[in-house]
Amino acid sequence: MNPLLNLGIQIIQALQAMSPVFDGVMKFFSFLGTVEFYLLLIPFVYWVVNPQLGFRLLLVLISTDFLALSFKQLFRQPRPYWIGDVKALAEETSYGLPSSHASDSLAVWGYLAYRLNKNWLWALGVVLVMVIGLSRMYLGVHFPTDVLGGWLIGLAMIVIFAVGEPWAVSRLERLSAGSQIGVGFAISLLIILVGWIINLLVAPLPDPPEWARFALGARGVSHYFTLAGSLFGAAAGYVLMRSRLRFQAHGSGWQRVARFLLGIAGVLVIYLSLDMLFGSLAADESILGLVFRYFRFSAVTFWVVFLAPWVFLKLRLAEPTGR
Repeated sequence: MNPLLNLGIQIIQALQAMSPVFDGVMKFFSFLGTVEFYLLLIPFVYWVVNPQLGFRLLLVLISTDFLALSFKQLFRQPRPYWIGDVKALAEETSYGLPSSHASDSLAVWGYLAYRLNKNWLWALGVVLVMVIGLSRMYLGVHFPTDVLGGWLIGLAMIVIFAVGEPWAVSRLERLSAGSQIGVGFAISLLIILVGWIINLLVAPLPDPPEWARFALGARGVSHYFTLAGSLFGAAAGYVLMRSRLRFQAHGSGWQRVARFLLGIAGVLVIYLSLDMLFGSLAADESILGLVFRYFRFSAVTFWVVFLAPWVFLKLRLAEPTGR
């Protein structure tokens, strides 16, 4: 075994010496790095705190997850419990390096702290990023090098957005609303194209037989379609929101709570109803299944960014800018 991976196994074994006492705690912190948690956090920021910040935070998450996924498939590195004597306190079917939990958490919390610049948020972000990374090692699903690699990607994305955002905004604002939506669609297609190219590149490279049976979901383009659909739905929704609704996250405490609860209910209804409507296509890598996946996640983010604010305004749970 690679000496660096062997050292990682020893570190994980030392952490798991505290099992099962900390199993529940570590699984909780691991959840804070999942897409399911961000489906709560980012809509909260968008509907309750600031829609401009919430939209940018969603773009940061999508971009970071795309980059982490691309490197996972290119590097094709195993997870600790696939090759070492560690307990599998959680199970994953994707490759290990880099840790998307680590990259996403650093990018999201780091960008949020950077934009709001609150001392308490910087402190919270540092603690969460560190503990989420530690939890992934404790659970046996990531080597320390996976976590470090994820942190590097997350840090790089914060720098890219901090430097490149003013440049991108100034150029997009020169375009019509239709052209801006077209740019979002084109970028979503680019995400899919990159995913297909990566999978074509790694197709002739088999995984080692001793851990290939664990990597059942490591290849394929389905998650690229998830990210692409999410990006297009968000981009189209945000352009329409700015041009037609002028939604802002002002209001009383009860209005903000009502917006969040109603909005999350809408996310669940859209996601679950489409899942039931299309059935097995939800996990199908056929062309029809991938198109459905793109549509489903487009619908979810379009609800978050445009349709939910439209409902809030109709129900007088929010007021447009200028009133």
